[in-house]
Amino acid sequence: MKLKERKELLIKQITEIKDEHALEMLEESLSYFTNQSKDITDGLSPADLKELEGLLKEPDKDVLTEEEYKKATARWRTK
Repeated sequence: MKLKERKELLIKQITEIKDEHALEMLEESLSYFTNQSKDITDGLSPADLKELEGLLKEPDKDVLTEEEYKKATARWRTK
């Protein structure tokens, strides 16, 4: 399918959407591809951003070293 035909098909499909919520979701998805300056965190509130930053600073609790992983899964590796 050529680019022009694909765009025409998409436009036709969009005009057939009646659900406003579905259109909002589509608009958000399209903005990702058409506005490269947007960031996934742009829609977060200051409180959400602060929580996200806090989570990033937390140490990983359930992380194993490669040696620990190999020891824990040794019984599954039979060769």
